[in-house]
Amino acid sequence: MLLSLQEVITAPPGRREPRIGPISLCVDAGEAVALTGANGTGKSTLLAAITGRAPILAGHCQLAAGTRLRLVEQSPRPDRDLPVSGRDFLELADADPNPPAPLAGWLGQRLDTLSGGQRQLLRVWAGLTAPADLILLDEPSNNLDSASRATLQRLLRERPIGRSLLLVSHDSELLATGCHRIVAMPEPGDG
Repeated sequence: MLLSLQEVITAPPGRREPRIGPISLCVDAGEAVALTGANGTGKSTLLAAITGRAPILAGHCQLAAGTRLRLVEQSPRPDRDLPVSGRDFLELADADPNPPAPLAGWLGQRLDTLSGGQRQLLRVWAGLTAPADLILLDEPSNNLDSASRATLQRLLRERPIGRSLLLVSHDSELLATGCHRIVAMPEPGDG
């Protein structure tokens, strides 16, 4: 087991309220687990707690010794702060420099000239192929058109063997094709 959460209660970074949880789940090696729930139930905050950026107020969060995490955020900082090409970005991320089409066609372009969906797919590729055992994906299909969503589904299905995913999403099509299990976040007040 790479990740075990037992009755975890967390809160947004730097705060103690509102409390989110309790939630229990585990992720095994090579497994893809989806985390779903209504907006505001704390899915992104739970990912922040797993990475140590939000407090764990109660319960236990345990990572297997040596587990390497990689987080692909929902709303990263604007890429204009990092005026590099797609190829440079993958190199900086220590990711596989040979993505499939259509991503390969974007490698020579600066990130700040790509569409938001193109940048998102490059970020997901980097997360899936950089050294990591557990990849945390926060709403990876947000703002993607149907062709980009199909590419995302393929990237998730064809991820490197042994890589585990904890995927936050509302996208039922994505969850149906890319996940072994679906865990629902408790509604506020359910705990």
